[in-house]
Amino acid sequence: MLKKTFIYGAIQLFISFVIALYLQSISDKNLIFTEGILDTGLRNSLIKHYFIVLSFLGLLNLLFYYLSHRNNDTKKDEKLYNNICQIIFEEFISSEPNFQNHEFRVSLFIKKEGLLFLHKKFWFSYTTFLLNVGRYQTRQEKKLSKIKFLPNEGCAGICYNLGIYFFNNTCEFNNLNPNLYYQEQLTKFNIPKFKAKKVTSKSRSFVSCPIKFFNSHDLFGVIVVDSTMDIDFNNTNFRIIEEVLKHNSVLFNNPN
Repeated sequence: MLKKTFIYGAIQLFISFVIALYLQSISDKNLIFTEGILDTGLRNSLIKHYFIVLSFLGLLNLLFYYLSHRNNDTKKDEKLYNNICQIIFEEFISSEPNFQNHEFRVSLFIKKEGLLFLHKKFWFSYTTFLLNVGRYQTRQEKKLSKIKFLPNEGCAGICYNLGIYFFNNTCEFNNLNPNLYYQEQLTKFNIPKFKAKKVTSKSRSFVSCPIKFFNSHDLFGVIVVDSTMDIDFNNTNFRIIEEVLKHNSVLFNNPN
């Protein structure tokens, strides 16, 4: 699969090529490569209103330039967040002899603000939500969750809302009676059924830790460790998560 950066770069190159052809067309007063394809009136209009056309092409080129750089920044951030998740995984999970690595994963959620469709209101609203931006696990399907959790929704949302560690367990998912699992997700984590059904890994045990901005009490996001096994995280050395975050706190700078 082609990377987005290459695609955006190719589009920019194509737009630059079109601009070069258009400038030549203005000079020749004849729109190159469009004869017999576009209406004569349209071709003349495009030549006549060169300022509008060039402005449009220039803005289009700037847009893909911005998207290309934003994609690069996103990839760099994702790699950083994945590395933090891996450190927590190795320090908290791999070092514990009673834990089986394939039964765990570590996810990093950050606080975002923007337009979000709220099913309860059936409308888009500008709101705060938590977005999964980093993850580490040893089993396959290492994809980020596309689910956006609201404050007080899910292990991440509840931890963010409380601003302290949060622990909880739920029943094992049973294909013969999935509604029992979904009901517990709603009761214990305030996760509506439509979101619970989208979760690929039906975990049973959760511990989440708030992440603070560097030298601030404001929250950057939340780290969530979940397991497919029934584990009482409260009886583990969960403070290791906090220690890892403290050692890497300088990475969580407040943009404000």
